[in-house]
Amino acid sequence: MKRTFLMMLALLLSASAAFAGPTKQKWTSGWGNFSEPLNYRTSNVTWAVNSTKSELAVRFTLKGATPSKLYQVGLNFFCTTFPATFGQFPNEVGSVDCQPYTAQGVTKYYAAAEVGVVTTDIYGNGSFTVVIGPIASGTYDLEFFARDGAGCDLIGGAGNSACTIDFQSPGPIFGDATTITIP
Repeated sequence: MKRTFLMMLALLLSASAAFAGPTKQKWTSGWGNFSEPLNYRTSNVTWAVNSTKSELAVRFTLKGATPSKLYQVGLNFFCTTFPATFGQFPNEVGSVDCQPYTAQGVTKYYAAAEVGVVTTDIYGNGSFTVVIGPIASGTYDLEFFARDGAGCDLIGGAGNSACTIDFQSPGPIFGDATTITIP
């Protein structure tokens, strides 16, 4: 019994040690929509890198957002070139060359990956967790975002015009970045 307990404890410790972090970041108003409600004190993005498996775990948490709403979540990468995929998610730009985009008077070259949807409850609270990987080794400068709606950039989805960026992290300016290294 004691040996089984020690073996389980060792497995748990080794699994948790594989993830560096976690890092918790606050949301700021998005560069596309400054009027969307959110409790900025309690809402956050939490992420951790698993260096053993070359994975990135991300949890998008919204508190006090619009009740009963879908928010499409993803990552913008600031880059010159970018692979066709980030883990299991396609590069939404559709090219290995990063594309220019201007927001808030700042022009950056970027690629993007949409990774899921946060569905809020009747109080405007919701979260979504995703494990992305395996990811190619490298250093990535990125921002996390939540878009106004779901199905953005998809035929039959919300389209492009209705999918402004409601929340970003870091911020408050488009192009503020978090640096993540995948060994």
